[in-house]
Amino acid sequence: MRGSVGVGRLLMAGMLVWAAAGCSSVVEGAAEPASGQEGLFDPCKDIPDSVLEEVGLDPATERGGIAGVEQPGWKICKWSGSWFYLTVYSTTYTIEDVRRNSDYGGFEDVTAGTRRGIQYQRVADEGGEGCYVTFPATQGSIWINVEKILSKVQKDSSCAVGLRASVDLDPVLPN
Repeated sequence: MRGSVGVGRLLMAGMLVWAAAGCSSVVEGAAEPASGQEGLFDPCKDIPDSVLEEVGLDPATERGGIAGVEQPGWKICKWSGSWFYLTVYSTTYTIEDVRRNSDYGGFEDVTAGTRRGIQYQRVADEGGEGCYVTFPATQGSIWINVEKILSKVQKDSSCAVGLRASVDLDPVLPN
């Protein structure tokens, strides 16, 4: 009796493995980009490592999208610095769209390199740990966002770092 229970369990386990294997499938072909990304500047592909290093970023920390997922209407790439993350957003949204968005405030006109744009923060960022610098582009706009890494000590203003990074990135960003 004991032997037949063991054989029964073994057969049941084999059937479960066989059934589970039959549930998976392989999808052939290339992944399609998220809708609305056609013609957008791709910061992950179009910003050279040498420029990232000038900004104080580690090219090996590159992460595309949000948690690796592409977003419709956006091309997003993020890197780590010594105490901050820097993210470059490429989008069809314009500076006027940003100014109308109630999530953002404290708008200031800025110049970085050859570009005129705006600097601002999220309204909910009471600690001032993040800052955006955004420039118009033919496609819409390019956003540069600096955010403090939670486990690190903030060594400078996020807005100051964002503005300096914008100057270094200026030559490789689209007009």
